[in-house]
Amino acid sequence: MTDPNGPWWTGDDDLGGIGFARFFAWTGLLLGAGALVIALFAPLEGDALRTVWIVGFGCAAIWVAAMAMPRYRRAGVRTSWTVRAAFALGALAVVVACYAFVVIWLASTGIELPAPPYWFAPERAPVGVIEASSVA
Repeated sequence: MTDPNGPWWTGDDDLGGIGFARFFAWTGLLLGAGALVIALFAPLEGDALRTVWIVGFGCAAIWVAAMAMPRYRRAGVRTSWTVRAAFALGALAVVVACYAFVVIWLASTGIELPAPPYWFAPERAPVGVIEASSVA
């Protein structure tokens, strides 16, 4: 039995109590939501390796939420909806980041897929090119 005077995160074993389950579930949900927002609105500027960080945060959301599941089971409580929502948001962030990687990669070969303009590198004039209006 859990000591009522002990800290909220301890349980009868090393898994921790229901408090840690809720902590991990909500943390995973926040990580998943943040990863999805970053995946959708981050200015990638044609750098495909920036998507690796987004995939990492999406996977971290899934991993942290998954750590809540054995704690809920140990407490005999049904797994919270926040765990499933964190899984969904993290997976969606991974899918969007993978799509962004493919879009940037194919754009470098000349194939264009539908994507927001801030995923691509900004247009720059070639070095050494002088415009005719500035020569006069």
